[in-house]
Amino acid sequence: MELGKSFRDTLVGDVYDIIIAKPSVVKDGMGIREAIDEMLRNPMTHRVYVVDNEGRLKGVVTTGTLLNLLGYKVGVRGMSALTFHRFMRDALGDNVALVRQSITPVRRETKIVDALNLMIKNQWDALPVVDDDNRLVGELVSLELFVKGKELF
Repeated sequence: MELGKSFRDTLVGDVYDIIIAKPSVVKDGMGIREAIDEMLRNPMTHRVYVVDNEGRLKGVVTTGTLLNLLGYKVGVRGMSALTFHRFMRDALGDNVALVRQSITPVRRETKIVDALNLMIKNQWDALPVVDDDNRLVGELVSLELFVKGKELF
């Protein structure tokens, strides 16, 4: 992290690898079990990014999604929570491609104030960092913003 930069001038590339050196990743088409295993390997993150065979970002599976799936599987989530999407997922199997959500990535050149705005607007506590070919290169977590932003307090 460059010490001389103000928070407003700091780029994602200046801070995105302070906390999470390597984000949790699974390939599109893998199973939910593999996503859980990957998430357990890196407990600092609360998501697993889904990528294609070339490492391009396809989406994200969050702990919230996995908790809902678990609740549905054990009956905590009743029939009222059953949607067509869940029905199709259960009919087709436990594939991360069927439960991944879209997420807006940032690039190294993105200002962290813009990343902060995305996080606040969408209530996300992390963002994927991608290169110009949309390949996942890292993860910007909110704690990294705190490392730089604490000086504002």
